[in-house]
Amino acid sequence: MKRIFQHYFIQFFPLVFSFLTLFSASQVYAQPPIEVTEEVLREVFPEAQEFSPKEGNPPVYRALRENPESSELETVGYLFETPDLPPEEIGYSAPVDVLVGMDMRGTITGIKILHYIESYRSIRGDFINSEYFPQQFDDKNIVEGFRIGRDVDGISRATITSWAVSRGVRNAARRIAETYLSDSEFVALTTADAVALQVLAGQSWDDMIENKLVVNWVIPQPDMTELHLALAFMGHDRLGELLVGEVDYSRADREASARVRDGNMLLVGIDGNSSQPFRQERLVVQQGEDVYPIERRRFVYVGSADYGKIANRVRFAGAMVLDPAIDLTQPFDVLYNTGGRVGEFGTIARASYQVPQIPLALATGTPIPPELLPDYEDDLTAFQNEGLYASLINDAPWMDVAILLLLLAMVMTAFLRKSAAIRWATLVFTLVYLGWMDGGFVSVSHITNFVKIGPLMFRSDLPQLLIIIFTLVTTLFWGRVFCSSLCPFGALQDLIAHFMPRHFQKELPAAIHDKAIYIKYAILAFLIVMAISFTNLSLFQYFEPFGTIFYFSQSYLLWGILAAFILASVFISRFYCRYACPLGAGLGVLALISPWRIKRVSQCDVCKVCEHSCPTGAIRGPNIDFKECVRCDICESKLIARSGVCKHDMETVKVRIKHWDAVGATS
Repeated sequence: MKRIFQHYFIQFFPLVFSFLTLFSASQVYAQPPIEVTEEVLREVFPEAQEFSPKEGNPPVYRALRENPESSELETVGYLFETPDLPPEEIGYSAPVDVLVGMDMRGTITGIKILHYIESYRSIRGDFINSEYFPQQFDDKNIVEGFRIGRDVDGISRATITSWAVSRGVRNAARRIAETYLSDSEFVALTTADAVALQVLAGQSWDDMIENKLVVNWVIPQPDMTELHLALAFMGHDRLGELLVGEVDYSRADREASARVRDGNMLLVGIDGNSSQPFRQERLVVQQGEDVYPIERRRFVYVGSADYGKIANRVRFAGAMVLDPAIDLTQPFDVLYNTGGRVGEFGTIARASYQVPQIPLALATGTPIPPELLPDYEDDLTAFQNEGLYASLINDAPWMDVAILLLLLAMVMTAFLRKSAAIRWATLVFTLVYLGWMDGGFVSVSHITNFVKIGPLMFRSDLPQLLIIIFTLVTTLFWGRVFCSSLCPFGALQDLIAHFMPRHFQKELPAAIHDKAIYIKYAILAFLIVMAISFTNLSLFQYFEPFGTIFYFSQSYLLWGILAAFILASVFISRFYCRYACPLGAGLGVLALISPWRIKRVSQCDVCKVCEHSCPTGAIRGPNIDFKECVRCDICESKLIARSGVCKHDMETVKVRIKHWDAVGATS
């Protein structure tokens, strides 16, 4: 009977491979792109009466409407498909094709998702079009940043997809505007901005001092030391990035936005040999008779001045958020109290500042006088593209990052301290937060999508990238720490095993177990081969139930597969991890080179305590199959606590064991 069961258990999965391949292919290819008909065009541009055929370079549909005065049809906007304007922004699995409508002012009239191939679509359904996400683009002007989390609310648990749609629409629309709206105020303004930024980018810090964008300010102190401050206006995102670097500016901008509702930032570089530390409370801005103290909430830390034009010119930098009542077109004074109590300005130093014309025009959105700009070829490249990975930091959800860092800290604390209490708290945290709340867990889909599109898939999702890096680093050093505490489905299986009666728990016969553990490696190889061979085919969801339970799949088949795995986990601890998890297989292969493994002692030759307690069956006597070990700490904790025969020295153990000479010889 045992041999018959073993035979069918091992032969079962190849049949499933064939069935699911055919089933998935029919599912994927049964969802063709939406055809662009007049009805679809009207949905995206409802104000138009007629539409021209797609033509031009780049190709567009012209939205036409009758002029009341001449009774003739005139162009009132353009519609275009993002695939016609490469390079396309890559979503989680592939580009997302979008039809976009834009009027003559550069305002989006609507968008329609024509086609996308996302790994979780078969689990979540048509999640882009079924949510309110597309409607957010209506009435947005292309001068906006289209930033996820600021200008556009992303789709829950689909940050990469949201980013791809948002940036794809924005960049394509700007290119269309550049070609077809060349006489518009928008293009004239943005072209001038791009040229102005090129001018500023070409200047050194010393050039900026000469041009009065930067004002050096030496403040003598009463004890003959000096405080050196550098003042520079950075009331425009790209200008701020030029001055202090993208990362530092983004951090300062976020902090300023969280503290005050409005106001432009004035950079304050800090240096000198002053014996008295710089104090923000000693700053005041004065314009005419009006005085504006710099409250604590109006001063933010910028960074260590390691990036941008300010790099190596000062020791560190902060920024004042100027009161919006200050007239930027007029000069103003910055005052610093060098003596007396904070808040009482007895001995003061004063510096005058006038915002130069180009930075002022950038900040206020007013046209830049042509005489201030060189005769550059009009180029929107700098304005259109912010760098391949800029969104990773600029649009990062910092609250999510903070929560994730807390979770990662708990994982490492539990692992390094071998604390069962912290580990169980971490498992619950992982299950609830990464599973149902955030959905940012690592999946085998990350492996298959990495095969398809490379590292671009992580360019805008900082939390996901942090989890990936944490998983790889911990696996390389210690083994499958991720599987122990950071996998929500692993946490679910551990909780099932913990609360189920002990007599429910069984073990497969060793002969079957030793062969069945390789099923997951076969699944991993199969999914990778399919990802390489059929880029439009999504199969991982049939072998990995994460998305089914945590995204609440609409597929009855996927729920049936999930139920089978959960039922199996009731009787065999971590059944899915042992025999079917392709992600665990990939991490298991990586763990083979991990240098810091679980220690073994002489007592392990005869003790079975850890072997019976191992949730994945990775221990056989004194030996550990490290690729199958999930670093759950159970055996290490027993070793540290000297459980079982570990509490006795070997001389005592030898006396208790019959035929010790035979045991010692075999070991």
